[in-house]
Amino acid sequence: MNNSTYQEAKSASTHLETHFKNLISSALEKGEQKVAPAPDSATIEAIINVAFWASLRKEEGQSPKISIAFLSPEEAEQPLSFGVRLPFNTDTIVKLAPGIERPGVHLAIWVENSSLYIWGTTLKVPNYCFVLDVSEPGLLVVKHRRLHGFGKYT
Repeated sequence: MNNSTYQEAKSASTHLETHFKNLISSALEKGEQKVAPAPDSATIEAIINVAFWASLRKEEGQSPKISIAFLSPEEAEQPLSFGVRLPFNTDTIVKLAPGIERPGVHLAIWVENSSLYIWGTTLKVPNYCFVLDVSEPGLLVVKHRRLHGFGKYT
């Protein structure tokens, strides 16, 4: 999973892993039960790398604008699950983006055997779920849903 060619993905992934692990650990200590798992730095690096390169491509004359959420199919509430797993790569993201570019719709990805895959879409994500938005070419925003949904995202 670690064949990153976007150098900032590597440096950002370590900081983001620490940030999410601290948030989730603190929430669990306070008794929260429905929190998303923290992705490790290799997973974060891979997500950033794919999203960055996808952001620089065009499909149907448009740059992709997409929200990617890291969560398992079991953690999603009322997801739209695809019939088959799709590879999480630049080509797939660019092809799917025009069809799911809507506010509040997240492309749902998960990891198995060190490989990321796309399993569907969801409108709801658990507290502190790792979400990466591709806002425009080269501009990626990492955020998470706040505890209990207060204020939406940070």
